[in-house]
Amino acid sequence: MGKKKRTPSRRLTSTRPRRKPASKSLSATHKPIKLTGKNIRVELSDEGPQGWFLPLMEETYSRLTPRGEAAPPRPAGMPAAGRPFASSHQPGADESVLAQVGRTVWRERLAEFKTRKAAARPRPARAGARPAAPVVPGGTNWLPLGPTVVLHGQTVGNQPVGGRVSGLAIAPGGEILYAATAAGGVFRSDNGGTTWRSLMDGFDVDPTDFASASLACGAIAIDPADPNRVYVGTGEGDTHQMFRFRIVNALPAYRGIGPIRSDDGGGTWITERTASGSPDLAGDAFFALAVDPQDRENLLAATTIGLYHRVSAADGTFEWVRRRSGVHSSVVVAAAGGTRRFFAAEWGAGVVRSTDGTTWTPTGTGFPATDVGRIALGVQPNNPNLVYALVATANGSLHGVYRLDSVNGSWKQVQNVPEVLPGAQGDYDLTIAVDPQDGNIIYLGGDRTNSPPYPGSVWRGVVQTAGAAYAITGARSIGAHAHADIHVLVHTPGDPDELWCGCDGGVFLNRDPRGAGQFASQNDGLSCLCSNFIAQHPTDPNILFTGLQDNGTARTAAGPTWSHVSGGDGGYCLVNWANPNQVLVFANGTVYRSTTGGTTHNSWSMAWDFPWATMTQPIVGPPYNPATPGDAKYVAVGAGRSVFVSKNFATSWAMSLDLPPGAGNVFALAFASTTRLFIGTTQGEVFRADRSGNAWSVTRLDDVAAGSLGLNGLITDVAIDWSDTTRSSVYVAFGGLGDRRRVWRFDGTRWEARSGAEGANSLLDVEHNALVVDPAAPDNLYVGADIGVWHSPDRGLNWNPLQNGLPDAPVFDLQLHPGQRLLRAATHGRGLYEIPVP
Repeated sequence: MGKKKRTPSRRLTSTRPRRKPASKSLSATHKPIKLTGKNIRVELSDEGPQGWFLPLMEETYSRLTPRGEAAPPRPAGMPAAGRPFASSHQPGADESVLAQVGRTVWRERLAEFKTRKAAARPRPARAGARPAAPVVPGGTNWLPLGPTVVLHGQTVGNQPVGGRVSGLAIAPGGEILYAATAAGGVFRSDNGGTTWRSLMDGFDVDPTDFASASLACGAIAIDPADPNRVYVGTGEGDTHQMFRFRIVNALPAYRGIGPIRSDDGGGTWITERTASGSPDLAGDAFFALAVDPQDRENLLAATTIGLYHRVSAADGTFEWVRRRSGVHSSVVVAAAGGTRRFFAAEWGAGVVRSTDGTTWTPTGTGFPATDVGRIALGVQPNNPNLVYALVATANGSLHGVYRLDSVNGSWKQVQNVPEVLPGAQGDYDLTIAVDPQDGNIIYLGGDRTNSPPYPGSVWRGVVQTAGAAYAITGARSIGAHAHADIHVLVHTPGDPDELWCGCDGGVFLNRDPRGAGQFASQNDGLSCLCSNFIAQHPTDPNILFTGLQDNGTARTAAGPTWSHVSGGDGGYCLVNWANPNQVLVFANGTVYRSTTGGTTHNSWSMAWDFPWATMTQPIVGPPYNPATPGDAKYVAVGAGRSVFVSKNFATSWAMSLDLPPGAGNVFALAFASTTRLFIGTTQGEVFRADRSGNAWSVTRLDDVAAGSLGLNGLITDVAIDWSDTTRSSVYVAFGGLGDRRRVWRFDGTRWEARSGAEGANSLLDVEHNALVVDPAAPDNLYVGADIGVWHSPDRGLNWNPLQNGLPDAPVFDLQLHPGQRLLRAATHGRGLYEIPVP
């Protein structure tokens, strides 16, 4: 079955640093270069998270239009932000490749999905109490496969890792804490981070409950007097600059639906509303939340469209009012005696303060006025007279640290600041914490340490007076045992000896940050890893591989605990189904090969370096057929407009083929047999390649005269229709936004939409990432989308959610185990799940 390429990979944190993918078309005259050894080194890129996130956003928001329809004009008053838009997938294209959608698109799609799922939900087999677990009694349910944690991760000391954590909230004493994750929802620990459990798995208990629909979190806060009162801001603020980088106000924050609240420690969630007259927070994102320590109902939020204040409404409930416009990247609160102050930072501007959350005034004088980008603020919770600001430049590098000792005083620059942002990712990674007992000790969090394996950049510094200014003395790097990309640093309330870190590798804790302490992993059960693709052993269903965003490739032989076995940003992975000791993985432009089952870091003895056009390039093999074991040696890799083919499982590459000039880059591949290969591109073309000997002939299929493919857009996956014994028929899936006709079938002559009739049985207008046709029962189709897994029992004529027990995270890959009849899903934020199919 075919797989698709996805672009969630960012910076390589192993011995092969990331390069920026080429944007131009690539010729098949470029032959792969054989490299030897594991320690392949290339120059580090300075592209930062834009290298992986911008292509990802283009895939999500790619414009779908009926074939032959002209692109809509670019809306007036929508200037490009930063630099002119340049398409990652369609060389030379401008903003016209992006869909024009409203800010509330994700809330609308998620609400529609909830309604559809409730309608499709089977009745319980027996009456009784509602289940606490995400299952439907009497129904067939998805079961988690992990990773609950990945051992031997990409840090100094090979600490266990989790997925991307955007916020942390710690209760006094440090036993109860919450982690807000970028794509997996909220997790809670009741034992100081020793173990975690998900708080957003009640989605099948009441499918119409909308509050936990979005698992994309940007900020979290709790009532310090009652840790069961939890506030969450949906939509991940740390990725906001990538949305602005494309078009101002054109790309809604991915899956942001506004603020939500829990009054029972995460057992149930409530959606909170925006006040009439204030811009709706759906489609935007949160950077930070600050709870008034004297009134837990009084809350401030730093968001991508302004500074918001939670206030009481006339009906006795609460609503959110915008107090200031503009991007606000930080908000904090400090109180002592009768004095309480909120401080907030506006991206590119400065710092303001308020005593009540309603009226805001500039704070201090002399704040830097030029080349200011994102700003992070740090305070001591009991000292409203001391504020630090960690400031990045407009391009994400370090601007400096500034200190204010009186709200009416002058900001002073702190000298001798260590290089906390060597990767210039200050728009994505920026945080500061102040020692709760000593205001002269600060902790700075940035992107990475500039040496292998490129772990987290966390620095401790002691601030001392230096004439009329300040300077850091004895700066010490303390983040090497944490993962790279630091999003939050926070102390256990009042405890200078417990410093928590949230990063792209999960949660880490330093119990001696003032001294020689190092961060230790606290990731057991933090099942929020961003899985991209799946590979599986042909006969032993317990052996699985998955490529992970910023966490390499992981493997399991049984159970939910996985091991990190290959570095970089994990993409496609492939097991030779006739010889499972042979495994291929893709990371940052290179295919790595193991002949020993890929069980350890040292398993990978060779690599092939391809022309690199997309961050995660497709690697596929022929269909499983034990009667012809020689077929398993064939491998195809897409690279730009070229496809390279090996007949000996990547030992060498004997064949290659080019798509015609002007075609898009190869995005999806599927073997029908060792002599027939189907190809989908970034520009909506579909090709069939037929082999005779070592020569390939290429035929374009999407524009056939009898009935062309009805959409223009991004082809995300191709799947063979196994009911056609001539192997001439295929299905394709589309990414992007703009049309519900997401799945199409080609019968060898003409195309027909197979996305269900408009209404109750159609697919949603969201990106559909993975497509499976059941070889044993080819009437059954399965598709994985940014919202849900869907099943059709009648070749795409009708579709319903196949969702019992599956978190509402985006599904990037689907694989059907050939012997066990298990459908596996890779979710980008909650790991892997499986469900038995008839």
